[in-house]
Amino acid sequence: MQHAESVISDILKYSESTYRPEEYPALNAQYAAWRREKPLRGIRVLDATPLFANTLLKYVPLLAAGAELTAATHDAIPYDPEMLPLLEQWGIPHVHNDRTGEYDCVLDCGGVHSMLSPRCGFAELTRSGFYHYQHAAKPVILVDDSRIKAIETCLGTGDGFLRGMKQLGYTGFRGRSMVVFGYGKVGRGIVFYSLREGAVITVVDEPGTQVPAQVKLISRYDREAIRSAVRSAWCVVTVTGIYDAMRGNGAAEELRNGPQLIAAMGIANEWGDSLPPERILNGNVPLNFMLKEPTRMRYIDPTMALSNAAVPELVRGDLKPGIQKISPAVEGVYWRTVEQNSLIGAELKESGL
Repeated sequence: MQHAESVISDILKYSESTYRPEEYPALNAQYAAWRREKPLRGIRVLDATPLFANTLLKYVPLLAAGAELTAATHDAIPYDPEMLPLLEQWGIPHVHNDRTGEYDCVLDCGGVHSMLSPRCGFAELTRSGFYHYQHAAKPVILVDDSRIKAIETCLGTGDGFLRGMKQLGYTGFRGRSMVVFGYGKVGRGIVFYSLREGAVITVVDEPGTQVPAQVKLISRYDREAIRSAVRSAWCVVTVTGIYDAMRGNGAAEELRNGPQLIAAMGIANEWGDSLPPERILNGNVPLNFMLKEPTRMRYIDPTMALSNAAVPELVRGDLKPGIQKISPAVEGVYWRTVEQNSLIGAELKESGL
């Protein structure tokens, strides 16, 4: 345990110049509880959360709980290679593009480790990972299927979109026309922050989708209305989460040689081969992944704590095989912690989350 305590000290010291404790209240509370209780002593955990500077603080409660932690990266999932020397320096085992190994629990992202057979089961961060686990023979806690995950995907990704646009020099939103394809959790966040900046927004989604009163809705089946809206747009944003979703809706014809900005905010290639990657900001990679911190700590903290919290749920051994939500009681603990102690309380209320 001395080694774990030393690693925890190194991570906290490294992070203190970047993050204040009030930016990660859920992980901080988890760390305080688990260092006393040691609920994961000897449990082998593979953590494939996208590795950035803020991910290091996710490791702290796991190490404090007694887990035998291995960090995983993969070419299919964005990560910051500058973090790898730190893992080596601190003695945290790391695997890359490795889909082997024996673990008790796998904390996955995008289903890239779904072929493993951990003793207790999996936790999956993303909706896209859901499809890899539909027929899982082990318990799979889908972290994405939670109210807490909406903090990251709605507020965190919306904030990341705004920061990415501004880093590229596109700072003037007021009065400008935006067309957003998709009004799920990510689309909702992009609309929320863009409205704050004064943009005039049209959403393209299913007929009857509930959007804010000041937002215009176009049916995704109305090809002519889509072409008209895109033609006069300053910026077009895709957040459907569906591969090749933009094929055949008329948008590509208007955008191929037009002046509009195009931003992709989903991991799936929504444009397929309808547009070349160079026509899309950041080469058709989600705009927030160009940032040093794609999702700010204050927004991703509760998601990372909930992912960690899946481990003792799995280790308990009473979950049935297949995909399921985490216990509402467990999620409620972290939601209340964020409401009461986080920097984002006002945004939670304003956004309606």
